[in-house]
Amino acid sequence: MTQVHGERRLRFDGPLERSLVHRHAADEVFVTDHVALGDGRFAVAARLPSAHRYFNDDPSPSASIDPMLLLECSRQAGTLVAHRHLGVPTDTAFLIAEWSITLDGEPPVLRPGHGTGELTMVIEAKDLKQRGESLLGATLVSELYFAGRRIATSTVITGYPSRAGYESFRTRRRSSAAPFSDAMPPRLVGTPADGRQVGRALEENIVLSTVRRTGGRTVADLDVPVAHPVFYDHPLDHVPATALLEAARQAALSAVAPEMEDAGEATGPWRVGALSARFGRFVELDSPTEVSACVKQGGSSRSVAVLFEQDGAIACDCVVTVLAPSAAPAPAATASGSR
Repeated sequence: MTQVHGERRLRFDGPLERSLVHRHAADEVFVTDHVALGDGRFAVAARLPSAHRYFNDDPSPSASIDPMLLLECSRQAGTLVAHRHLGVPTDTAFLIAEWSITLDGEPPVLRPGHGTGELTMVIEAKDLKQRGESLLGATLVSELYFAGRRIATSTVITGYPSRAGYESFRTRRRSSAAPFSDAMPPRLVGTPADGRQVGRALEENIVLSTVRRTGGRTVADLDVPVAHPVFYDHPLDHVPATALLEAARQAALSAVAPEMEDAGEATGPWRVGALSARFGRFVELDSPTEVSACVKQGGSSRSVAVLFEQDGAIACDCVVTVLAPSAAPAPAATASGSR
């Protein structure tokens, strides 16, 4: 299938080069095409998987498109735009300062066996920070469209240091060299969170362990499997932003679960309607990280504050909006096809 943007047709029939989206595994590349629209705006096509071990892992049989999949598509699209349209070299490090997504109502259901879904993203590059001809940072605002309607908006504020600048910065912030994920133990020694409460069916996708309730908060240990094919598609020297956002999502769902049970309500399919995060410092692999979640607002919409604390400092703070089940079922996604 193709879709027209200006004088250019976007294609959905094959993934782009892996290095353009910082992926090593071809199966983890979802973007398929791109075109400049003018005035700092770009259109990017992506093909959504319908049978992915992480992005389609939900205990609910009628699960909507995962907001984490939409975030990953927007990340890939923004990385592609930076390299192909904003002049950022492919060996540049990407540092995320802030990242958010807001869904427009209930996303459609993408059922296994119904083909792949076609997603179009329109990205606007704003607040470009230049030093000479080098782009040091930008704000990328993405509108995500599926089946003719906008389903989400994502905003990321990112910096683009050189690889040498990144390594120098990492060395200054630590007293020792940062270990890489492939040299770390596979898991912490702890009990994984209840998959039914954090919205994951497979234990490999659960990133919290030793969940406890204390002082009105839900507290857990961050426990991201270092062999996870999405979070650690290639070795990294820190916990990536995508894993932290998944942990915030799981912590928020876990925090509202006791309230739902006390009220006689089902714990699912409550869903995430919005998520925002600020990253103040790297989350290191060789130091324990505590994740705490506190429900700030009740009603059919729960606002949950999530903090990541490591070595006595807040490394990342998030706000997650958790919504009650919709009265009407989410619309099913239709199969892709040529036309």
